[in-house]
Amino acid sequence: MKNFGIFVIVGVLLLTAGCRSQQSAYDREDPHQSYERYINSHIFAACTDVGKPYATYSLANLKKRPTENHPYYKVTFIDGPCKGKTYWTKDVILKTEPVESGFLQMGAVVLRNYDNPIEPDDKSRTARWHKGVVSNVSSIEKGIVTLSFPRDSNDFNAARERIYTHNVRYILEPTVKDVRTFL
Repeated sequence: MKNFGIFVIVGVLLLTAGCRSQQSAYDREDPHQSYERYINSHIFAACTDVGKPYATYSLANLKKRPTENHPYYKVTFIDGPCKGKTYWTKDVILKTEPVESGFLQMGAVVLRNYDNPIEPDDKSRTARWHKGVVSNVSSIEKGIVTLSFPRDSNDFNAARERIYTHNVRYILEPTVKDVRTFL
């Protein structure tokens, strides 16, 4: 009888441990969800080469929005080469969304993680981002997209890189167009 009691207790413990290992649809410990929450709780602001197509963007906290008298955003960088510094700038990206292996339009201007890590939830690799133009989507089923990085409005033979789609984000606000002027 004593062994039966121990058997029941061990069985109940194993049963509850098995129930806890199942993840719900909204799991607060899911690394992908925490990564998205981290990115979406901040904005992207140009840290270096402000106003240029090859500007480096970093995550920042928005301290003050522009007004009629002062058309600049006040931001404090939390990551990247300008970490801890506070700037007044116009070059910000207020809202982004992750690109999944689905529809991605050629010529769209997107934001990409410079480090291009294999795993999307590595917060230590979110320091530097650049704008790029989608130039090839033939490998999107494999989770890879080719982006061009024009240096100015006359750069029609821009550098190209293959980037994992989880390191690419749609720029939702403000709308951004390709800097190149096509004749």
